[in-house]
Amino acid sequence: MLQLLQGHQHRVFSGLCLWHRPSNRMWGDVDVSELTMDRQSDSELERYLDSEQWQGKAGAFGYQDGLDWVHLVSGSESNVVGLPLEKFARLWQKAQTELAQQQAQQQ
Repeated sequence: MLQLLQGHQHRVFSGLCLWHRPSNRMWGDVDVSELTMDRQSDSELERYLDSEQWQGKAGAFGYQDGLDWVHLVSGSESNVVGLPLEKFARLWQKAQTELAQQQAQQQ
């Protein structure tokens, strides 16, 4: 997988859904981040694989591990590591605003 990714740009997608109970209202969105991975020699890749840092990680690498050969091109770092916090905050604010408006209309 690392050999396929190196030297290319690729995208990380995370889907978010907030579900308000008991109203069953839902808000959803997708966040996209773009990364590029420098080319590595076979020996560099072997050294990384031997470190076992890749285990359990999507794409066989962890951006959060501070690898100097993986670069964020656009989007959110928090998206790459699993939860796009900026997108979540915007979605949460939207949900809170709409719920408050709905509550005000009902009074």
